[in-house]
Amino acid sequence: MNDTLMRQWAMLRAIPRHPRRVDAPTIHARLNDLGMVVSLRTVQRDLNALATTFPLDFDASKPQGWSWREGAAQLEIPSMDAHAALTFNLVEQYMQNLLPRSTLAHMAPWFDAAQGVASSQASTVTKWRDKLRVIPHTLNKIPAPIDPDIQATIYTGLFNERQLELTYRAITTGNEAKKYPVHPLGLVVMEQVVYLVCTVKNYQDPRFLAVHRIDSAQLLGTDAIKPAFFDIDEFILREFGIRLGKSPLNLVLRIRGVLTKYLAETPVAVDQSMMPIDSEWTRVQVKVQDNIQLRTWLRSLGPDAVVEAPEHLREQLKTEWSVLQALYTDGD
Repeated sequence: MNDTLMRQWAMLRAIPRHPRRVDAPTIHARLNDLGMVVSLRTVQRDLNALATTFPLDFDASKPQGWSWREGAAQLEIPSMDAHAALTFNLVEQYMQNLLPRSTLAHMAPWFDAAQGVASSQASTVTKWRDKLRVIPHTLNKIPAPIDPDIQATIYTGLFNERQLELTYRAITTGNEAKKYPVHPLGLVVMEQVVYLVCTVKNYQDPRFLAVHRIDSAQLLGTDAIKPAFFDIDEFILREFGIRLGKSPLNLVLRIRGVLTKYLAETPVAVDQSMMPIDSEWTRVQVKVQDNIQLRTWLRSLGPDAVVEAPEHLREQLKTEWSVLQALYTDGD
């Protein structure tokens, strides 16, 4: 294949979408990494030539920054097939309340391309859109707004493993914002909130920051350092579970009705055991983490579940139900 065509195609793939940007020296270095050795002047000349055909923008900074124009159509070679289009259709439909709007905006060219494929191909695959629905278990809330420029900077730092300088407003300190360098480690999305997992300054203990509370983000020129033995799944289990105790609970429940069938089909944990008590009730025993999610789940079960053990959890829920009963009967 023509070397010039291959090089220019690689350059187009290296150019990010607005508002991110990349300069000619960076593209030049990437081409060298791919074994496409040309001069920086050739890269600059190619960029100017490509801008006459493709929707590319450049700024007046030194070195000049390049990006795909905001709203530019997605360029796909080979073109998107019906199965890929279905996937993007489903992502667009069911991630609306999960991802920030700025993230969805970055995906708009792919969504538009998928819609075009779905409209042009009246196949069984694309008709799945009208046959599939996803129902959330919890109440949907409006996602907190995230500044797209801040988000783009954070993602760049995360993907390129570079340090960031952030200005952050912790929810516990009101509106007081603090600026400090962080080492980005990962992203976690929980209940429509995006969290940046990171270490701060030279501390080794990871923490998480709500991205919508970050007032500014600057990419630093130093590499991010990952703590030894860091595992994001272990971090999620430890921190996002909002633990209330260090040791797991040996939970014993008395359940009835359709809940019995639900827990038989989808156990709480692999060591869960179930034993019928009588024609109405079933006893469930399982070891679980002592966290806020457990409390919320137990409260949602209502009169179809009774905690038998541990005793302190049983007493806590009894007290809560007594308070609720008093609130609902007050003034009657």
